[in-house]
Amino acid sequence: MTAVKILGIHKSFAEVKALDGIDLNIEDGENFAILGPSGSGKSTLLHIIAGLEEPDKGTVAFNGVPQNGIPPHKRDAAIVFQHFALYPHLSSLENITLGLRHGLGLTKQVANNRAVDVADRMQVKHLLDRKPKEMSGGQRQRIALARALARQSGIVLLDEPLSGLDAQLHAVLRLEIATLLRSVGATGINVTHDQLDAMAMADRIAVINLGHIEQLGTPDELYAVPQTLFVASFIGSPPMNLVKIDELTGESAFGQHSTAVMTDALTLGVRAEHLTLTTDSATYGAWAISGVVGLVEPTGKDRIVRLTSDSGHAVTFRCEVADTPSPGTRVTVQCDPRLVHVYSQKTGHRVGTAESVGITLRQPVAA
Repeated sequence: MTAVKILGIHKSFAEVKALDGIDLNIEDGENFAILGPSGSGKSTLLHIIAGLEEPDKGTVAFNGVPQNGIPPHKRDAAIVFQHFALYPHLSSLENITLGLRHGLGLTKQVANNRAVDVADRMQVKHLLDRKPKEMSGGQRQRIALARALARQSGIVLLDEPLSGLDAQLHAVLRLEIATLLRSVGATGINVTHDQLDAMAMADRIAVINLGHIEQLGTPDELYAVPQTLFVASFIGSPPMNLVKIDELTGESAFGQHSTAVMTDALTLGVRAEHLTLTTDSATYGAWAISGVVGLVEPTGKDRIVRLTSDSGHAVTFRCEVADTPSPGTRVTVQCDPRLVHVYSQKTGHRVGTAESVGITLRQPVAA
């Protein structure tokens, strides 16, 4: 197993600053995800770890040994790319063993034995005689993963490995990869824009945006307590409802707030499942929003309902199938202020909950 330490990484391409001071400690044997949108710098960071790019500043170390200047083939890391990168004229067995024989210098017999063993564990042994064109996308990706695992590297780098696969296969391979990495004891670093992949596969996630780490934590920590407005809007499906408080009037979709504690422009955040349908908007201590139902999205076990509040805000909540209102219906939803996150609009950072910060309602919205 291999621990990875990333310290003060900076990288620019011409005038574009791709990474701006990245610090990470990835534990040996950990399944780690680097999650962010396109252009966030996540792939650049992966390439620096792999040795495909050199940082302008900062260091990458494997088990305490600096890797700067060490070429990719001499680093203890294997890579699984988004587009498989299999040689079309070679069989699966030849694709898996090529790097073992020419990169690691193994004999043909030893390389073949290792390939068969990994293919058997991945349930693709029957594909070893086939060429890429004779296999489905999911089968080709399994072979690409088998090629990486056969190297027996301490680190497996995954560069958007599930993009382009159909939804069912995507979900299956997501679980297979996470299980296989744990079974071989490798440190897995998965770069992805898909929050569901990151949440399902990773022990910890670094959310990256515009070259900065927005938040580092477990999937549960990122979902329950997003520390920035970006993380709040990026993590969760549907994303967190974000409602600004008007700095001059103190009004939001919930009503008019006391401005005594407001030293900054604030945004309120509440998860869809924390807004519940009610027929009594005066429930003690609750904050309520009234409006008209627009889109109703079936999800199987429940429904995601989108309404437009009387103040013109788009608000999303979850409800049971039996309680689902029809489009065009006027409804009221409410929440506990202890579950409402408060963010500074100036810094984008979380400052607490509505209750802990002291944000109260002077005048609720009329139902």
